[in-house]
Amino acid sequence: MKRLVLYLLPLILLASVPQLWATNEPLSFKYIVVQHFTNPNGINFPSIFINGYCDTLRDWLLSFHAASQVVEDAAAVPAADAPNSLVIEGRFTAAHKGGFSSPGDVEGDVSIYRLSDHALVKTTAFKGTYSNAPEKLTVDRGIRFSSRFVANQIMVALKTVNLASIPPAPPGSAPASPAAAGVPGASAPPAPAAMSSVQFSSTPDGAEISIDANYVGNAPSLIKMKPGTHSIKMTRTGFQPWVRSIEIGAGELRTIAAELDPVKP
Repeated sequence: MKRLVLYLLPLILLASVPQLWATNEPLSFKYIVVQHFTNPNGINFPSIFINGYCDTLRDWLLSFHAASQVVEDAAAVPAADAPNSLVIEGRFTAAHKGGFSSPGDVEGDVSIYRLSDHALVKTTAFKGTYSNAPEKLTVDRGIRFSSRFVANQIMVALKTVNLASIPPAPPGSAPASPAAAGVPGASAPPAPAAMSSVQFSSTPDGAEISIDANYVGNAPSLIKMKPGTHSIKMTRTGFQPWVRSIEIGAGELRTIAAELDPVKP
C-alpha cells in the first residue's frame, strides 16, 4: 500500500501544474521553436517516442502560454519576430525503467537560444517521470505525463528571461534553425527542409529498424527523418538482414515493406 501511495503522489501533485501557469500572465515571447530532441548513444529511445515527446512538449508549452506560437523545427518564423523568439534544443541523457508500483523516469538537458542570432539564453536539466517502459510508449498519457514535467521546468527557466539583456552571440555563431531572413546582424540560411516520413513494415512483423546505423524502433512504425540519402537496415532473429539505401525528398511520405528471408540451416 505504501508503495502505491508513493507512486500516486507525483500524479496528484502534478495535476495542479496547468492551473498554476494559467493563473499567471503569459510570457512575452513571439515564437518558441522546439527542435527534435537528440537520442545520444546508449539511450535507445525509438523515434516514435521522441516524436511523441516533442509533439506533446509543444502542446504543454502552448497551453502554459510560454509564447504566442510554439512550433516544430521545420516551421518558418517571420524575420521581425526572430529577436523576440526562442529555440529549444534538448537531448535525453539517461533512462530508468519503472515497475508496477514505481514510475520510471527520463533525464536530459535543454539549451535555450535566441532565434535571431543563436545567443545562449539558458540551460536547464530536466527529469520527467513516465508510467511505462519507453520502448513501449507511443503518443499516450505516459509521454504526456512526462513531457508536462519538462514543460514546467522550461517555464520556470524562462520566467525571468529578458531577451533584450542577453548579449549578442559571438561572431561566427550559427543561428538556430529555422533562421529568419533579414534580421540585422544574423546570417540567414534558407529555412530547413520539412521532415520526411516513412512507414516501415516487415514480414514477419517486429523487425528492428536502423537508419544510418542508429536503432529507431521496430516494424511496423512511422518514422520521421531528414530528407536526403539514408542507409536502412532491418533485422530479426532467425532471418537474414534486409539492407537498402533510399533517397527521400523534403516532406515526402514513403512506404517501405521489407520481406525478410529465413536464415538457411
